[in-house]
Amino acid sequence: MSEKPAGNAGERSPHVLEIKGLDVTYSTSRGDVKAVRGLDLAVRRGEILGIAGESGSGKSTLAVALLRLLKPPGQVTAGSVLFHPAGRSPVDLLKVDGEELRVLRWSALSYLPQGSMSSLNPVMRVEDQFKDVILEHAPARKASLGELIPRLLGQVGLEPRVARMFPHELSGGMKQRVLMAIAVALEPDLVIADEPTTALDVTIQRVILQSLADLRTDFGVTLMVISHDMGVHAQLVDRVAVMYEGRLVEVGDVRQVFKDPQDPYTQQLIESIPKMGRRAS
Repeated sequence: MSEKPAGNAGERSPHVLEIKGLDVTYSTSRGDVKAVRGLDLAVRRGEILGIAGESGSGKSTLAVALLRLLKPPGQVTAGSVLFHPAGRSPVDLLKVDGEELRVLRWSALSYLPQGSMSSLNPVMRVEDQFKDVILEHAPARKASLGELIPRLLGQVGLEPRVARMFPHELSGGMKQRVLMAIAVALEPDLVIADEPTTALDVTIQRVILQSLADLRTDFGVTLMVISHDMGVHAQLVDRVAVMYEGRLVEVGDVRQVFKDPQDPYTQQLIESIPKMGRRAS
């Protein structure tokens, strides 16, 4: 189910990320539990790829494993994650040292974690949270911060005055869009967004989905969007990869998957989407 490998070393890879044979294991008092099992997946440059599945399917574990944010007792026990940042040599994210990984974060690889609305520092103004990221990873941009921050906020539909506000002054949707703007501040190759619409009402969800789509248009960024909600994938992604019990059971063009799902589990997920006129059981 994995995609065709990248070309020769001198060519620009059509993939931004190639995951091969990835296993993630949690050690428990009852023995080892595999949360991700032999996963092969390639993320195409410039696409929006959805990762679907119920709670416990391994979606979020996959995200933190790719970013080397996995905490004990979890550990990657097999596989490779080849990352192809633009203008740089490809690297295996599971093998690079801590300093190289720090350089790649934000500038080439960004993350919107699950529950990210609580990720903003409550005692810092929004503009200072932008500065923390930009000055740490791209200090040469210090002189342009005055125009860069309002422009980034504008590209996610927020007014310049938001820069002077504290997180408690923002709605949930505004916080999420601030984090999205920070995530693309250094124009990374790939943004991984874990459940970006969780805990938001339907109207705000639509705004967030449109903002995510605009990130691809405005910044040329590749997006990996992790969500249990098949409705999110139907509205946003180009391709969808379905996980079940740590395994990848189906990958394909989102329209084709919704039209003709090949795996029974995928079909069940699609059938779970609420439909107008359907009575609650």
